[in-house]
Amino acid sequence: MFFPKVLLSAVCIAGAITPVQALQAGEITNAVVKAIEARDCTAAVRELNLALAGASTEALLFGGSMFEQGLCLKQSTERAARLYQRAADAGAGDARSRLAALYASPAAGPDKGSAIWWGLQANLPLPKPCFVTSEIRSNVDVFAQTLTAWPSGLLDACVHVTGVLAALDSEFVIKLASNSQDGVAIDFSPASGRLNAGSTQVNQTLRDSGARVTEAHSMSGVLQSGATPSPEQLRAQQAQQELQGLAKQVETVGRDALARFPRPASIDKDWLIQLRTESPRLR
Repeated sequence: MFFPKVLLSAVCIAGAITPVQALQAGEITNAVVKAIEARDCTAAVRELNLALAGASTEALLFGGSMFEQGLCLKQSTERAARLYQRAADAGAGDARSRLAALYASPAAGPDKGSAIWWGLQANLPLPKPCFVTSEIRSNVDVFAQTLTAWPSGLLDACVHVTGVLAALDSEFVIKLASNSQDGVAIDFSPASGRLNAGSTQVNQTLRDSGARVTEAHSMSGVLQSGATPSPEQLRAQQAQQELQGLAKQVETVGRDALARFPRPASIDKDWLIQLRTESPRLR
C-alpha cells in the first residue's frame, strides 16, 4: 500500500537535522538521507514517498524510524508501528525488535503488553521470568491476564530489558554467548544499569585471535623476529580493528538504550544477559 502525501506532510524539526543511528542509508533510501542532511524536509518527504512506493523493507523501516522520531515528519507512534508491521510481514529480521523498542519507550506510553509481546515475537533473549509461551501469546485476553498476574514490579523490569535488547537487536545481529564464540561479547546487567562491550571483552577476543596466528606461524617456522608481517598477520590486525570499531558502535547504542528506557528499581539482581555480535544489521 502506498502512503499518500497527506500522511507524510513535512514537519521540519527545530535545530540541526541529522540522521540518527537507526536511519542507516541504503541504495533505496540514500536520496532521503541526502535531503535530510541538506535540511530539506520537503524533498525528504517526497523521496520517502517514492521509496515507500516500492514497499521495500529498507524503505518501510526507514519511514518507521522517521515517524518514530519526528524526523521531518510529525511524530506518530501509530504510523511508525504501521510501517514496522509491514516490514515485519515482509520478512525484515529486525522489524519485530523495532516494534518492541517502540512500545517499550515512554514516548509510546509505554504500551507494556505490546512491548513484551513483540519482544517475544522477535525471540529476544529475555530473562526466564519474562517468558510467555506462544500458546498464551496467541490469545490476547489470556496474554493480558498473564501479565496482570505477574508479581509487582516484574512487568516494568521486563519492559526495560525488552527495550534495551530490542534496541541492540535493531542495529546488530545478536546471539546468546553460549551459542557463539565469535565477534564482540556483550554483558548486560539490568539491575546495575551496565552494558559492557568494551576493552575487556574485545581484548580477550583479540588475544585469542592473535595467539592462534602466532602459534600457526611459529609451528610452520615462518614467523621471524623483525620479519615483515605476513598476509595472515595483516588480516588478523584488520580483524582486530574491525572488532574494536564494532565494540564502540555497540557501546554507543547500548548507552543510548539505557538512557531511553527507564530502569525500575525492581529488577532482579541475578539477571545477567550475555550476548555476542559479529556485525551490524544490513539494510
